[in-house]
Amino acid sequence: MQQHRTSRVLIAGLAALTLIATACAPTGGGGQTTGTTAPDEKPVAGGRVIYGDFADIQRLNPATSNDATSSRVSGKIYDSLIIADYQTGEIKPWLGSWTVSSDGLTFSWTIDAKANWSDGKPIIANDFLARVKMQGRSKVTPNKSVFNDVEGYQDYSTGKATSISGITIDTANPKKFTVKFTRIFCPALANVFGAAPMPEHIFGKYTVDNDPSKTVDEAAENNAPPVASGPFKFKEWRKGDQVILSRNDTYWKGVPLLDEWVQKVVADSTVLAAQLKTGEVTAGLIQPSDVADLSKADNLKLYKWANNGYTYIGWRTNNANVAFLGDKRIRQALSYGINTDEIVKAVYFGEGTKQLAHHPPAAWASAPAAQLNAYTYDKAKAEDLIKQAGYTKGSDGFYAKDGKPLAITIVTNQGNKTRETFLQVAVEQYKQIGVKITPKLEDFTALVPKLTGGSPEVEAVIIGWQLSADPDPFTIWHSSNVASPTKAGNNFVGYNNPAVDKLIDQGRNGPDCTQAARQSVYQQMNKILNDDVPYMFGVSDNRILALDARMRGVLTGSFSPNGDWNVHEWWIKK
Repeated sequence: MQQHRTSRVLIAGLAALTLIATACAPTGGGGQTTGTTAPDEKPVAGGRVIYGDFADIQRLNPATSNDATSSRVSGKIYDSLIIADYQTGEIKPWLGSWTVSSDGLTFSWTIDAKANWSDGKPIIANDFLARVKMQGRSKVTPNKSVFNDVEGYQDYSTGKATSISGITIDTANPKKFTVKFTRIFCPALANVFGAAPMPEHIFGKYTVDNDPSKTVDEAAENNAPPVASGPFKFKEWRKGDQVILSRNDTYWKGVPLLDEWVQKVVADSTVLAAQLKTGEVTAGLIQPSDVADLSKADNLKLYKWANNGYTYIGWRTNNANVAFLGDKRIRQALSYGINTDEIVKAVYFGEGTKQLAHHPPAAWASAPAAQLNAYTYDKAKAEDLIKQAGYTKGSDGFYAKDGKPLAITIVTNQGNKTRETFLQVAVEQYKQIGVKITPKLEDFTALVPKLTGGSPEVEAVIIGWQLSADPDPFTIWHSSNVASPTKAGNNFVGYNNPAVDKLIDQGRNGPDCTQAARQSVYQQMNKILNDDVPYMFGVSDNRILALDARMRGVLTGSFSPNGDWNVHEWWIKK
């Protein structure tokens, strides 16, 4: 099978995207590596994967989580209606199949007759409805807007209605349902139906139709799911140490071959590399700096592919503490004033390419590099732009205006040595253009809520996006998703551009949903973002997975960010 599991993701769906703690993001193309079974090898059951990561989970309920670590685990517990082909990103049936009305507004779904929860109860339409309801009423999800175009959803989300009029369940067959949209929604399959159904018989009690104050946000079952639809069941979470999943013997796609999947927290990428070599950890996404060493380890096999994401410096354009970041001249100066080509070579060891806008080369929506400003390192041009913005360099070598220095605190997640080095380079190179950078390291699980909650404590951040198969950038760049203390959002840099909003809406709502039409729209959007540079778009770095060399059945590609879309087929050669 040639598909990639989406629980979206984002991981969310987020069915759409996730914040990433590991150094991930892709280069171009849809390259893949495989650990396929040889003709003379016969799959055997047993064994476990111990996956190392330097971030712990936050929530295992995909309706409320937004980080890649949580999504990596919850994606093995909860299956989605659809799956993205791991090589091409094409959306294909998984837990269900669909038809679309002639006007493109109504999707009719049938959930697979074999699909069941691990407690034996069938997966039914009410479970998808439960997912939509809990996400709509959640106060912590930054992905509330995913379902905005479903008829009646926004009224339900705000408490104006006690039902979602656009979702209708077949009275004769509980596995059938329809979803009606208020307008054409081009990314519906990936974004809306990439949202994994959630067990209504477990979580339904937390969403009260006539009381919008009741939410699933603090449900005990969020981080101790009692049932699963995916290949693994939750067994135990030792906070700050590990999450243990056990094989789901009633999995509707067939009993998985592995006994357990363990997500183990490690201190940092250096420790991860060391434990991979000793076998204490048997899987993990590794840093470019560790490739040369780990490629020599006989007990490991490395898989490398172009990923659909990137690592960047995000500038808080709406933070009064750094109001100057609202000036495009300053942001452009910060792009000219850092040598990204050298960062690719020295920090990423050549494992990536310079990123110039939102969509990486692996995405069909990306704009040709020739159409974008490359922001070739130019110290003189950077300083000229700073001067144009009214700043004067002081005797200390730093620019200031009206007695206020051009100074920014940049934070990144502790433990990711590549990002920590990226930050060190930024401190030194920005000093050369008279910009004072204060570096800050913070635990990933503490950083993410500050980002999605619009905390003024964050002035700039080095972090990464893991994008979904559909390139819809609504939750990241649309002004309606600006993060604030009263409304969680993924647009945590506070970017607001009506022209970009219009293009995003056009890419989402057509009416022309052909790939060619949407590609044209997104290329225009990327050109604007390339000029506005709300991010220093950084690096699209290769995805590099280290696995126990005995592992078989592994198929990797750009649209399976963790390379584990078919983990139910993985097995360990004895």
